[in-house]
Amino acid sequence: MMGQMMKSGAARGVLIALAAFIAYAGIVIYTNRMSTDVFIEPQGETAALTPLEGRVISVTTWNIGYGGLGAESDFYADGGKSFFPPSKKVVKKNVLGIVTELSGPRTDAILMQETARASMMTRGVDVLGAVATALAGRDNAFSADWTTRFLPPPFHARHGLFTSVNASGVTREIVDLPLEPGRIMGLWKRRYHMQVVRVPFVSGEWTLIDVHLSAFDDGANVRLEQLRAVLDYAKSEYQKGHFVIIGGDWNYEFLNPGRPTTTLEKDLFWIHAFPYKELSEGWRAVADANVPSVRTNERAYKRGENYTTTIDGFVISPNIEPLEVAAKDLDFQFTDHQPVRARFQAIVD
Repeated sequence: MMGQMMKSGAARGVLIALAAFIAYAGIVIYTNRMSTDVFIEPQGETAALTPLEGRVISVTTWNIGYGGLGAESDFYADGGKSFFPPSKKVVKKNVLGIVTELSGPRTDAILMQETARASMMTRGVDVLGAVATALAGRDNAFSADWTTRFLPPPFHARHGLFTSVNASGVTREIVDLPLEPGRIMGLWKRRYHMQVVRVPFVSGEWTLIDVHLSAFDDGANVRLEQLRAVLDYAKSEYQKGHFVIIGGDWNYEFLNPGRPTTTLEKDLFWIHAFPYKELSEGWRAVADANVPSVRTNERAYKRGENYTTTIDGFVISPNIEPLEVAAKDLDFQFTDHQPVRARFQAIVD
């Protein structure tokens, strides 16, 4: 009798555990499929910052590839074989290189893409935390375009945009962009958005917009919808008298420098020319014609073999004059993108 009771109790325990797991799985699936909100998340305490002086602002844009896309990496979505970085050691090497670059001379504003909390994609390294620490004391904020909910480490992930400004009076807002039709692994929508950063200065207000457009959308159709939404919003800001700078990873080719490459045509499927006809009169795209800003990830990087081109840069409103723009050649050792720095001057009557 005692044995039968123990067996019956064990069976009930298994059934309860199974029911709890099914309920948990249902909550995870429902929550991750239905979640839509994107939030501004301040990162660290700001120091005693002061307002920007003068009518010139310096800005950097840099996609840091969540610390996982250094020279050793390939990536399946680009035609490679790997989903995760080669090792935690490699990610730490990448993050050290990124942090070292960020710890050098800095621009007034830094617009970053593909920052990430610790997850399987980063081999457990908190890339966002390292970046925020390197830029401590500035006005820093993160907004996730991809996040998992109710999943424990290392399955929990937060991945998205990070902005840093060395000035007081900064305000931010999130503006949603058109989304791709599918879901990541059938669960997650990538929440494409703009992180809009407003920075007051002596002659008005800079509107800085951090963007990361779709890369693998069929025929670049979603990308074009996103671009139009970004430009429409930027024009509305310009009409208010603001000085608008849009920076980021556009996933559009600003120019094709025709560098040596052994990348196959099939691995260039995601490359599309920037549709300059979408720019309104007086608006300009600003990019470096000499140093590439991105390399293909169908294999690990070797100079002169992977295709390299320029998809990172800025679009500016008619009331701004570009003074300089330069991508920094880090030979793609730490990320599959290179930082692009620029200086802009407000044109004031």
